[in-house]
Amino acid sequence: MRLTNVLLRQHIGFYFKKHWLRQGKRVPTDTGAEQELVARGITVRDPKDVIKEQRPFVEFNIPGVLPPPVAFDETHPLWNSQQGYVYGDQNVLLEGVRQSQALLNTVVYDDLPLKLEEKLDQTKLPTQLDRSMQQAVLSALVFDTEQVKTAIVKVPDRPAFKLPRTYGISEGRRNQLILSKLVTHSERFCGRPVTVNRKVVYNVQFLVPVEKDGERLLMDVKADSMIISQAPLHPFDVKVYRPLDKELPTIFPVKETISIPTQNIYDWRNEYPISKNYKLSHPHTVLIHCSPGDVKNLTELPVSSDQKEARTILKAFAVAASRARQLYGNDVKALPHPITVQTVQTDSKTFHFGVFQLNTLDLSSTTERNMWFRKAPLELYTQCSYVAGKPTLEDYNKDVLRHMAMFYSN
Repeated sequence: MRLTNVLLRQHIGFYFKKHWLRQGKRVPTDTGAEQELVARGITVRDPKDVIKEQRPFVEFNIPGVLPPPVAFDETHPLWNSQQGYVYGDQNVLLEGVRQSQALLNTVVYDDLPLKLEEKLDQTKLPTQLDRSMQQAVLSALVFDTEQVKTAIVKVPDRPAFKLPRTYGISEGRRNQLILSKLVTHSERFCGRPVTVNRKVVYNVQFLVPVEKDGERLLMDVKADSMIISQAPLHPFDVKVYRPLDKELPTIFPVKETISIPTQNIYDWRNEYPISKNYKLSHPHTVLIHCSPGDVKNLTELPVSSDQKEARTILKAFAVAASRARQLYGNDVKALPHPITVQTVQTDSKTFHFGVFQLNTLDLSSTTERNMWFRKAPLELYTQCSYVAGKPTLEDYNKDVLRHMAMFYSN
């Protein structure tokens, strides 16, 4: 039936709506109750003021609805008036190790400490453990079932040519698996008396604010995995290694903070991800991924091995410095007790082993210097892939597992 004006005159819904509007406009009559209450000294309040509860505003996210974008200007909650240099996971130093030495007041030694070298000579791997590690390398780098698009391969002579993308194991997963296998075999080598005092944590973030020559430098870096222990590593005697006898390199006219981006939005605070009340809170060994897709130069030039080592030094400094400020306060300069951190950086084939000792947080000090002990890069293998349809591992180097087991048991 068509809805006409004649029909609406007799429609019950129409009359109901009109009645609702008429009743809503009625003014309540004054009964004189309010005057009686006031005469008896009773305060009369509006019911809305009593019933309505004043609750603070709480932001919440509705599933499926995107939050409004945050403006990257003065209204940002992390905005700072003074620009700062922010070093992240994808940054590298232009001058490599020389720049990291000048920036962090650190001297470099071309070998591991004598105590660790002696312990390395005493580390003998059982044949069964060595064979198990070879199978673990194949399992991690060849037999894993992940199939994703691998990194883009560039041809130097034809930079505009796009090679067909292949499927396989991603760089991040290769690094994660091979380091996990090394840690597992190190635990088997050391036994339960050592493993009960160790624990592995993953994707831990560190924030370290540092000031040098009136400029702000914030290190916002991540450790892909880190071994923590119940007792700290014993520091090495500065009277034996005498870091003050070594000269720091001069990179003039290049600035110490060259190639580190500047910005006004940064979180200027110290953060060590593990509570100091936890019994296994001491940093022991930092495990770092360094694949070609993880880091890049601002100039788009290939990242050199020297720049990768400098990246390791800065990450080791960030771990040690954040721990030192958690223990001794945010204003500490001269540390009451040095903090030592072991580092392992890899791209699943090449391994860099090093030890960083933080002696001072005064980066302009002339009486104290930090120390970095490094080992020459070790190749785990020369080829690990399918050759003519057969899984092949060529020139396996067992010294990588020996170094890892020595670090784990230290």
